[in-house]
Amino acid sequence: MKKIVLFLLVIATMFVTSCDKEEFLDQPLYGRQTLDDFFANSENSEFVINGIYRKVNGESWWQVNFQRQINEMASDDNWAGNTAQPRPDITGIAEYNVFPGSTYFNSFWESHYIGITRANLALEQISVADIDEDKKAQFIGEASFLRAFFYFDLVRNFGGVPIVSSYQEILDPSINDKKRASVEDVYAFIETDLKDAIKGLPRKSEYPPADLGRATKGAAQSLLAKVYLYQEKWGLAQSMSNTVMESGEFRLEPDFADLYRIGNAHGMESIFAIEFINNPTFREIGGQYSITNGSRGDRGWGWGAPTSDLENAFLSEGDDIRLRSTIIKHGEPVFGDPAVTEFDGKPTENKPGRTNRKYYTPVGERPEPYSRGQIPGQYIHIRLADVILINAEAAYFNNDPTTAKNSLKLVRDRVNLTTNMSLSGTALRDAIWKERRLELALEQHRLYDIRRQKINGVPRIALILGPSGSFVKYNTEISTDPFETTNLNEPQNSGTLFDPNIHMLWPIPPEEIQLSRGNIVQNPGY
Repeated sequence: MKKIVLFLLVIATMFVTSCDKEEFLDQPLYGRQTLDDFFANSENSEFVINGIYRKVNGESWWQVNFQRQINEMASDDNWAGNTAQPRPDITGIAEYNVFPGSTYFNSFWESHYIGITRANLALEQISVADIDEDKKAQFIGEASFLRAFFYFDLVRNFGGVPIVSSYQEILDPSINDKKRASVEDVYAFIETDLKDAIKGLPRKSEYPPADLGRATKGAAQSLLAKVYLYQEKWGLAQSMSNTVMESGEFRLEPDFADLYRIGNAHGMESIFAIEFINNPTFREIGGQYSITNGSRGDRGWGWGAPTSDLENAFLSEGDDIRLRSTIIKHGEPVFGDPAVTEFDGKPTENKPGRTNRKYYTPVGERPEPYSRGQIPGQYIHIRLADVILINAEAAYFNNDPTTAKNSLKLVRDRVNLTTNMSLSGTALRDAIWKERRLELALEQHRLYDIRRQKINGVPRIALILGPSGSFVKYNTEISTDPFETTNLNEPQNSGTLFDPNIHMLWPIPPEEIQLSRGNIVQNPGY
């Protein structure tokens, strides 16, 4: 069995990525017995499970990955960046001049529901298959985890969404009558799936090396801790994150720079990650971000470029270790790549002249041809530092400041930063939030974090973006950054159009509303 990388095949005779949510079969079924026969052995059941993983990051750069990248552009950590190509379909989202029918929203929604459909099929068929019971429990656990993962992504982006919990629903014409479930009901569904997954999944240490990358008990527990955090179930989030921290299954990487080192996808800190490889025989099995994020002066597309505001956050903390592994700046050497002593950030075509170091591929490790979909590396969805900071935040709001500070210290110790153990009140809260920004910068957590975090009941994003937002004011009234303030092909007041009455969620794809005959209702303001 090969590692779970993006070349894992789907069942070629069963699955396709159709634009119609009812057309998930490559050829008609001639009876229920056909499926029963197919799932009658562990190899075929595993084949189906492998097909679900393909939807975690989509099956091409634009289906899922690029929407996640655009989400970063819509926060204070990134500009859209690329000022050489007029792309209002991208910059419109980043600047909150949002077009509801965006290809990226549509493909994100569609890809996730195809993943859910594959998980539903697996759960229905494998639960009654006559296969080894331990394998059955593992497969059911994997499918439950992945279905929860998809729904968590959907609810964070769109709010309440239709819950499709069985494969048979897709085959019934009444699927078009489905309405949006409430946010609370979607989260309850996710919680149930994750609790089921925890029961059947092995620990990471119980998998053979060839199976690293599959969902584990720790991955399900970690995602459940995050789900609790998003719902402000502080006690449950603290308890579940503590379970992961005390499991002994994961450890912080001693060197922060090793987190995104090629070949370390499933290292000691990694809890759930997708590994990319280079193999010219197959398409779309390698990484995308080195190209889509990469500088236009370095064979990249230049999208999602780090802001000077983010850089200043590192500098204000004296955080050189994480800064050098997070942001590459025009004219400076690239940390960890001796081949580049003066980086070309192409500031004439890239708003801030900066690039994401975490997804940068060192020159000596680049395959030829160096092209999108063929770059080795990894995308880490969950890692231990994230879980530790979930624990810190949950403990703070659970009136346990001692635990909050101890967890905060664990993360800061790795990068040689002292922790003020006398912190209390909102100063402690703000320190934890800032630590999340620095530790997880450019890993596609920021937009979700500032949407959910609140100060006196007001979402932080409304204090950062909008006409009076701190990020907008910094860029328009304070910043003297030599790249950002001279390349005005991307407006310096990006984010000023943010409206908290509209933009806390993205729009439901209009084609889904049309297919549902209006049963699915659009989010307010769109």
